[in-house]
Amino acid sequence: MYKNIAFLVFCFVIFGGAQLFAQDLKTTVNDNKEMDSLRKKEEEGRDSIVFTSRFIRYTTLKLTKDSIQTIPLDTTLTGFQNFNILIQPRTPTVGVGNLGLAARPMLFEPSKTIGFDIGMHSLDYYAMTHDDVRYYQARTPFTSLYYVSAGEAEQVFKVIHSQNIKPNFNVGLNFNRIGANGYYRRQRGDDLNGALFSWYQSPNKRYNLWASVVFNTLKTQENGSILNDSIYTGTNNSVDKLTEPVRLQTGKRIWRQTGFMLKQTYFVGRIDSVAQEITKKILPTNKISYTLKYDANSYAFQKDEGFTSERVRESVFPNGIGLADTTFTNDSTRYTHIQNEFIYSFFLRAKGSSIIKNELKLDVGIKHDFYNYNQMVLYRDRTRFYDYSATFQNVSLLGNAGYRLSNKIDFNVDLQQIFQGRNVGDFLYEAKSNVLLSKSVGRIVLGAYFQNKSPEETYTNYFGNHYRWENNFDRTKTINLSFNFINEKFGFDAGAQYYLIDKYLYFGQDDKGGIEPLQLGSSINLFKITAGKKFRFGKFNLESYVVYQKTDNPDKLRTPEVYTFNSFYLDHTFFKVLKTNVGFDVRYNTPYKAYSYSTATGQFYIGKDVTFDTTPIVDVWVKASLRRANLFVKCDYVNQGLLYKGYYTVDRYPMPDRLLFKFGVSWNFYD
Repeated sequence: MYKNIAFLVFCFVIFGGAQLFAQDLKTTVNDNKEMDSLRKKEEEGRDSIVFTSRFIRYTTLKLTKDSIQTIPLDTTLTGFQNFNILIQPRTPTVGVGNLGLAARPMLFEPSKTIGFDIGMHSLDYYAMTHDDVRYYQARTPFTSLYYVSAGEAEQVFKVIHSQNIKPNFNVGLNFNRIGANGYYRRQRGDDLNGALFSWYQSPNKRYNLWASVVFNTLKTQENGSILNDSIYTGTNNSVDKLTEPVRLQTGKRIWRQTGFMLKQTYFVGRIDSVAQEITKKILPTNKISYTLKYDANSYAFQKDEGFTSERVRESVFPNGIGLADTTFTNDSTRYTHIQNEFIYSFFLRAKGSSIIKNELKLDVGIKHDFYNYNQMVLYRDRTRFYDYSATFQNVSLLGNAGYRLSNKIDFNVDLQQIFQGRNVGDFLYEAKSNVLLSKSVGRIVLGAYFQNKSPEETYTNYFGNHYRWENNFDRTKTINLSFNFINEKFGFDAGAQYYLIDKYLYFGQDDKGGIEPLQLGSSINLFKITAGKKFRFGKFNLESYVVYQKTDNPDKLRTPEVYTFNSFYLDHTFFKVLKTNVGFDVRYNTPYKAYSYSTATGQFYIGKDVTFDTTPIVDVWVKASLRRANLFVKCDYVNQGLLYKGYYTVDRYPMPDRLLFKFGVSWNFYD
């Protein structure tokens, strides 16, 4: 707690001091007569600008890859009621029953990375990374407060502050907190993360520097699931779910992550620009970029208890009472990662054209990754039953080539190849093309990639108090072909993807009922179709999204054939200022074989063949926008009890019951 207090005091001093020295932010506005008029009035002292979200723009590391592109804040009501990261319309998840606890994707979403991977990702949804940080250009100090409350069951709090201490130098911070006690005993998720960030741009716009410090502390209680496996079908069930006994009383999982990132770019030669609102998009002809990253990560599972029943012990730890200790467990995995990346970019385009066409782009770079890895099993007195350490590195070649025929057609090829180090032979080759048919017809996006990836570390080497294995698996090869059609005018998008996966890795069940890593000898095929459409009938709106998936091995690739999310609402403005949406969301997926969850390893695995009945989940909500504030009131799972008493997404872990009241507010300040 004292670290959090010190962090907040530090931020207060920094930003309080920055405010004292803040200057009038007079950025150059080109080709915008309205802004020129406002600036003239401001400078002559006859009027002043009323700052709104239009004057706050931001970029991300992804948007700085080829140029300096900024986008405005999204202050609309779209999707505002979907605050839960685990229940997003297009990225549904399955989990162990509460916000803040372990989860994995419901739909097939393969990872497009190569090289070293720790293989522990069940809490990734709650972590902040360098890629998540937004870097702002703020003509006025900007603060955003966000709070959601569902009583002790769920609470979410977020703060963003950013301001330019000079016209070309911005600093800011993020602070996020999730505190969710859940609906059953020992189901608390306690997640804390934040970031300090800065963006400096030289007056001539040739040099840019982005820096960020990110930290995550993710704590979850592990209860091993409730003892009552028939809570939705039996008759002797507790009225208060908090009285239901659980299998584990002291289990907990703690992840800590701290990182630093520094990216610098310098433009050599001619600089072009394309008009966008407030500022211009900066396009270099030659660019040199250097990125330094440092990350320290630790993952721990702890418990301190025995079991009065052998049956209960076998349901949680079927492989034995413990290799190091029968009651105490402290499994720890740590690694530090230092990355240096250097890229030279060359752009060949016509001079003085307002539309970018006939542009040739070429990126050539090299990346070095250094790792220091450690895995331990500790006794109660902190001495070590098992201690393994290793250092290794990877050197990768980076390349990208692209050609833009006009503002309607472009083609890009991306290459990542590890040519030296522990994971030599890993590669990711990707091609993508955009074709704009017309503004009214829409555009087509064609894509393909070929990935050759080493097994994650958790699959090959793992040592804990309850499990131990060493494996020599082959690399997993993935081939993907994709087609997407997007029509923004009519609010329609559709896509088709085909995956061919060879040497697929997964966690299965061993002879004792525990978890073990396995590799499939044959290939897996999966075909995926998606479609989304926004309908409007006067003041009534319907936003629909549907996914169809088909695989030739549903026993190993467990995912529903059909998933859909639909949002129906009335859009009305009261008193000419209170924009209000009143509606409901419905999500549904077809039945499929469910995953099981391993408490000791924190991994989802293919356990016994259990297929749960599925039911539509209906949430009712009201959301409104008044000037700088957005608010919502929501009731989750209002249809509970109509068809089923409840539902599961993972074996033995019931999902939350109906919650009658959730309240959320987001408030932006621009001064």
